[in-house]
Amino acid sequence: MNSTHKHALIVGPYRAHNFGDDLVGAIIARHLQSRGYKVSVPLLGRENSTWLASEYSETYDGQFEKADVIVVGGGGILSDTSGAKPGASYLDLVARAGMDGKLEGKKVYVTSVGAGPWILERSLMLAFAVSLISEKVGVREQESYDHLRGLGVTPRKLVLGADLALLTPKLLDFPTTMSGKLGLQFDVGSFADVQENPHLPAIIGAIEQYARNRSADVVLIRNGKPASDLAAAAPEASRLSYSTLEAFLPRLAGLRALFTSHLHLAITSYAQRIPTFSLYAREKTRRFYEQIGHPERAIDLKTATVADFERFISSAEVATWTDEDESTLNRLQGESRKLIEFVR
Repeated sequence: MNSTHKHALIVGPYRAHNFGDDLVGAIIARHLQSRGYKVSVPLLGRENSTWLASEYSETYDGQFEKADVIVVGGGGILSDTSGAKPGASYLDLVARAGMDGKLEGKKVYVTSVGAGPWILERSLMLAFAVSLISEKVGVREQESYDHLRGLGVTPRKLVLGADLALLTPKLLDFPTTMSGKLGLQFDVGSFADVQENPHLPAIIGAIEQYARNRSADVVLIRNGKPASDLAAAAPEASRLSYSTLEAFLPRLAGLRALFTSHLHLAITSYAQRIPTFSLYAREKTRRFYEQIGHPERAIDLKTATVADFERFISSAEVATWTDEDESTLNRLQGESRKLIEFVR
C-alpha cells in the first residue's frame, strides 16, 4: 500500500506532558513517518511537534475527520491502576477516540499499552469495548495479554511485544551529552498507597542524604517540569526536569546508572545501555524488570526498606552493561517492533 499521502492521528495521554507518555507518542510518530504518513499528535506540545516535524495541535478539533488511521498508544491506558491515584484512568479518552474513529469509518489501532488489572467494573467494560473497536491491540508484556484474554478478547486481536520506549535509540535521533553521573529520580508524594509503608520517611531521608553527600556525582531527575523532590535536600546537585524530548533525552542518555521509582525512565535508560534499579510505585515496573532478566533490581515501594535502597545504590555505583544485557536488549527491541509493524 502506498501511504505517501495518508494522515495518521496519534491519541494518547499527552496533555500531562509526562516524559514516558510523550516519548512513546514520539516513537509511534517517527515510525509512521517512516511509512510515509503525515502525523498529528494532539497535545504533545509545540516544541516536541517541531522536533518531530509532526503537525502541531492542542485540540482534537477536525483531527478524526482528516485521519486515515488512528493509533492510540502509550502508558497503562487500558488499566485503571497505572497512575498516581488507583482508579484514575485514560480509558475514557481511549474509548472516545475509538468510537470517534469508528464513526468516521477509520481503522483504529491500540499499541504499546499496559492492560489491567482493573479496580472498577466500568473500567473493565471500557477496556473490553476498546478491544472490540480496535483492529489490533498491542500490549507490552505477558500479564497485560493475559488480562485481556481473561476478558474474552480473542488472540486474533492481540499482539504481544515489548514497550516501544526500547526503540528510543533506534527511531529517535539525538546526541548524547555525557556526564558519567548517576541519575536519581524519586518523586512519590502523589502515590497515596505507598505512603502506608512505615519505612518510607526513612527511605526518603536516606536518598536525600545520599544525594547531598554525592551532589557532585548525581543528577536529580524529574519526569515533568517541576524540580525533583530531592532538590531541596541537595541544592548543589545537577538537575534534569522534563520539558521537551529534544532537551531531555541527550542528558538522560549520558548517565552511567539510574535509580528510579518510575517505569519509562528505567526503560529508556536500559535502551541506552544504562543499568537501572527501582523501588517502584506501580506493578508495571516490576513487569519490565522481569522482562529484562533483572527482577532482583526492582522492589515494591509499599514493602521496601532503607536496606533495600542502600543495596540498590551500592549496586548501581558499580554496575556494568554485560553481553547478556546486550543480547536481551536486542531480543526485546525485536519484540517492540511487533507493536508497530501491524499498523497499516
